[in-house]
Amino acid sequence: MADLCTPKEFRLILDFAIGIADRGLPLAVVRLAPEGDQLVPEGPGLDRLRVAVAYLSRKTDRVSMPRPGQFDVLLVDCNRQGALIFADRVLQGLNTWQEVAGIGLGCGIACFAPNLSTTDDLLAAADSAREGAFRADDRIEIYGG
Repeated sequence: MADLCTPKEFRLILDFAIGIADRGLPLAVVRLAPEGDQLVPEGPGLDRLRVAVAYLSRKTDRVSMPRPGQFDVLLVDCNRQGALIFADRVLQGLNTWQEVAGIGLGCGIACFAPNLSTTDDLLAAADSAREGAFRADDRIEIYGG
């Protein structure tokens, strides 16, 4: 189970991880969130979602919630295929929550690459992919994939 960190801590850790990824270690960022600017209301539903995302993440992952119901997950030493497996596992694990809450979630994946080599680039790419995920049947989209 991964610990939840603040958005500021997440960006700092991601900045550091990018320096390592630049030397060859695979790195992926997954953004999990409802479609558009929809927020998950504060309360027990959001608390359950927060715990579930942390539980479904590995101990080595870093998880942040920049907005209610939006999660950024840093997957260190994880390639594109591993990120896809992670996203699928998370969405499958949250099926019941989505049905009860009546809120659909999507996952956008961005992997470190020469054109995605900054924190802002990776987060923007993951968010762009997440928006595209709602046009996909499985609600998972890989940026540039």
